[in-house]
Amino acid sequence: MKYLRLVSCFFLMLVSCKKVGENSETIEKTTQVEKTIPIESYLIGTYTDSLSQGIALLSFDVANQELKLNHIIDSLPNPSFVIANKAKSIIATVGEIQGEKGGLITTFSYDKENKTFTKMSTVNTLGNDPCTLAFSPKEDAILVGNYSGGNLSVFPINEKGEVLDTPQTIQHTGNSITKERQEKPHVHSIVLHPTEKLIFVADLGNDTIDMIPFTDEGSFQLVPEKTVSIKTPLGSGPRHILFDKNGKQLYVVFELTNEVGVYQFKENTLVLQEVVPLTDTKTNLGSAAELKLSSDNAFLYVSVRGEENKLVVFTTNEGNHLEKIQSIATGLKPRNFKLSETEDFVLVANQESNTIVVYKRDKKTGLLTKTPSEITINKPVYFCSF
Repeated sequence: MKYLRLVSCFFLMLVSCKKVGENSETIEKTTQVEKTIPIESYLIGTYTDSLSQGIALLSFDVANQELKLNHIIDSLPNPSFVIANKAKSIIATVGEIQGEKGGLITTFSYDKENKTFTKMSTVNTLGNDPCTLAFSPKEDAILVGNYSGGNLSVFPINEKGEVLDTPQTIQHTGNSITKERQEKPHVHSIVLHPTEKLIFVADLGNDTIDMIPFTDEGSFQLVPEKTVSIKTPLGSGPRHILFDKNGKQLYVVFELTNEVGVYQFKENTLVLQEVVPLTDTKTNLGSAAELKLSSDNAFLYVSVRGEENKLVVFTTNEGNHLEKIQSIATGLKPRNFKLSETEDFVLVANQESNTIVVYKRDKKTGLLTKTPSEITINKPVYFCSF
């Protein structure tokens, strides 16, 4: 009898231990699942109306589709474009203003442990209304495009994040046929080629995309004397540009005609493949703004402001031909937008509605569906993953 009791006790202990082990394993698995639920962070460039406004640090809880404002870097004049280095330790922003020496570049260091931003430097851009920035490949320089100044400047930057006031500046010349918007050069975007030592500069004012070589064996320097300048259709107003992941196709938003141009990059030049309308009505004073490509190169998204206020979705048909598959309404003046890191969502910044709104994205079809998720931000105009 005593033997049977001992056997029974031993059996119960084994069962209990197994259940505890199972529970522990379940808890561990649950914890692992919870840890994989992403919360994405973005720096939001804005136009400002008071010193209390500036760059917004926004988080997006993907699981719950919730947006949260975490911090504002205030007392900045029109920080409309903001970038971060790969380590997320340095951020740089424009001050889209006009002055005797142009607008501003301001840099901050970021302390990840304490989650604090410390201002490092501010310099003038030598051109009015800077509207675009890019780090050099080695992050030892910052390139800035000045819209009203019609030029671009390259500023060295040290490891601390301080911009050195010894720039290389390239002044554009010329104009085009739409006198209201193309009376002079207007540099609007700067993009580095994914594989070649080239930068591409879109100038809305003179209908050009310039390909400029650079050298970075020592300090980063542009080689402007070797620039190849490509003319876009007259009156098109190239605004923003992006490459596919292979660097073989370039997509261009033509702001003034509300169109998208597709170019092939080959033999050190750009060859126009097609021009596709974003709206039903032809215009020469349009308001097309931003474009983004899904990571699989399958879908292209473009925002249109003005009377349209919408996102237009295209399938690329494996890069062979753009085919419009959806137009979906946004808030007022959708200046910029961002595919989430998971690409399950698209976040849209509506400048005049003062909102950021979330759209659900179907990865297979590319189509968007508006969600109830939104947040109020003063004049949001740019997203930087952070």
